[in-house]
Amino acid sequence: MRPRIGVTSRFREAIQSHSIHRGYVEQVARAGGLPVVIPCLAEELCEPYLSAVDGLLLTGGEDIDPAHCTGTTAQPGYPYQPGRDRFETRLARSALDRGLPTLGICRGAQILHTVTGNPLISHVPDVNQGLVAHRTSLTEPSRHCVTPVAGSKIADAYGEQPLKVTSYHHQGLGEPEQAPGGIGWRVTARSDDSLAEAIEREGPAWTVGVLWHPELPADPGDIEPDPLIAAFVSAVSAAAAP
Repeated sequence: MRPRIGVTSRFREAIQSHSIHRGYVEQVARAGGLPVVIPCLAEELCEPYLSAVDGLLLTGGEDIDPAHCTGTTAQPGYPYQPGRDRFETRLARSALDRGLPTLGICRGAQILHTVTGNPLISHVPDVNQGLVAHRTSLTEPSRHCVTPVAGSKIADAYGEQPLKVTSYHHQGLGEPEQAPGGIGWRVTARSDDSLAEAIEREGPAWTVGVLWHPELPADPGDIEPDPLIAAFVSAVSAAAAP
């Protein structure tokens, strides 16, 4: 039986639509999972949604409002979705508390980072001196290298050599700060400007966040699942097995 993977969506005000990029659901299905789209609705629906799935994929999207995270300031020209912030903050926190296998992509990684009290970087170009372009423009992603840490889930999926990824973010992950008794993270991939590109939860629960977009293959004709998404679905399947 295919494990059920909850995949978060975004609300697009201009067309009054809950929507999701096809790459998320298609990659999950290719990897053997059953994608279940979770729309951002009332916060009290978070627990029922999580009870109905075996794993959670937090997708990309708009910036997180500084009101919901540490260390960031508002950036002119970047829209926020406070309703989505509230919903996904509670959803992620509940998933972490349950030990539910979770993969956060771009914004999703930032949600995981911030709900555990860790800071974001407001605007990467302000801190990396332009060494790496984490996106080309407001509407264009970039391709750049990240280097996995040996022994990590990222390295298990892709190998330990530097890999090229598709990237589309201007906010970044600040260095993890573990509070006493809190959830700890370790950085398991960095870009060539030394910034964190991937985080993994310490302990047995399979929880990974990446700032790049594994749902967007470099070759649009590639029908094989991304190795990290495949590893995630495999972990969900193992956790759901009786």
